[in-house]
Parts: sequence; structure tokens; C-alpha cells
Amino acid sequence: MVYARVPSDLKDLVDAYSIRVGKTLTAAVVDLLRDGLGAESYERTIAKQQASIVRLREEKSKVDAELETVKAQLATLGTLAERAGSPLGTCPSKTCGRPITGHDVLVTGRCPTCGYQLSQIIAPEVGGSTVDNRELFMFLGALGAVVAVAYLAGKK
Repeated sequence: MVYARVPSDLKDLVDAYSIRVGKTLTAAVVDLLRDGLGAESYERTIAKQQASIVRLREEKSKVDAELETVKAQLATLGTLAERAGSPLGTCPSKTCGRPITGHDVLVTGRCPTCGYQLSQIIAPEVGGSTVDNRELFMFLGALGAVVAVAYLAGKK
């Protein structure tokens, strides 16, 4: 049981409320107290939810930035994959002469037709090469970009 002295203007408001809702003064006071305490509790819940929203927005911004980084890395890898499939020239073996790609040079290291070791293309011995140096350097540049992207991604 709770006894409390309240100002007369507040008592008049409670009396008017009890008449309007058709309850006794005690029941009206209980309703008003319950509603008021509930509203106060909701305010704390709303404040917590608003803080969660701010935190989630910050996390989303970070994830969005990471997504853009991954998209850029994927585009770089796509470019490398595209360049890796492009012909760089022909096999330097005197008996073969078939087309070779960046994949053959850097991944397998051998001519897919005759199995000739292709490491000499990157560091040729004295003499001519059957590889288009411009294509080789463009491919190696794309590879360098991939390595740089991988390095920067690993620093996060």
C-alpha cells in the first residue's frame, strides 16, 4: 500500500481521468503509475536500440568499404586471369613453335604442347626470344598489381 500527498491540481487531473475511464480513484492511480513506469522503461529500451542502430550503421560502413576493396581486388584478378589466357608468343623450342600464354609461363612453366621449360622467356639467355616482350611486360605488370593488392589486403 502506498500513501502519498499530491498537489490538488494533480489530484483533480486524476479524479477527472478516473471519471472519464469509469474507474475508482485507486484503480485510476494504479493505471497511471503502471503506464508511467512502462513509458520510462520503454525510453531506456529505445535509447539502447538507438545506440545499437548507430553501432550497426558504423559496422555497415566498414563492411561496405571492405566490400568495395574486395570488388577492386576481384576486378584486378579478373584482369590478370584475362591476360593470363592471352597469347604471349610462341614456344621457343625449335621443334614446336606453338602459341604460349601467361598461364604457361608463370603457372605451369612449360609449353603445353611439347613441355619445353619456359623460364628462359622471363630471363632469356643471349639470343632472340619468340615472345612479344610488350605482351610479356604487360602481363608481368598485371601480376605485379595483383601482388600489390594482395599485400595491401593482408595489411588490414
